[in-house]
Amino acid sequence: MFWVNLKIALTWCRQHWRWLVLSIAFLIVYAMGKRGSKSLKMQAELARKQYNKEKEAIKKSHEEQIRLRDEAQKRYSEAVDRIEQRYENNKNIISHAKKEEVKKMIKKAKSNPDEIDEILEKELGVKKQ
Repeated sequence: MFWVNLKIALTWCRQHWRWLVLSIAFLIVYAMGKRGSKSLKMQAELARKQYNKEKEAIKKSHEEQIRLRDEAQKRYSEAVDRIEQRYENNKNIISHAKKEEVKKMIKKAKSNPDEIDEILEKELGVKKQ
């Protein structure tokens, strides 16, 4: 009985050898792929973490840049207001030309708050409050 079943199995294998080869190849590829998937998953996780860190750094940098720009704009506005106020208080001391000259200098230094303070102190004697 064993030999009969063996002959039937061999005959079936000869008739369907392509399916057998395909099935065995699929099992081998599946086993090989499963082994490497853990390392690929770890690499993907590390890449995702690195991406999140970079994203946060970019966000913080952008927020800092906006904060500095707003601070510079505020200092610029305050400096112009102080010039106007000082001009109104001391029309005899500061001439209109001097006022416009200082305004132009401050406008050029609009993005640098420290330079604005320096100009005000040097030209008008206005110290940072």
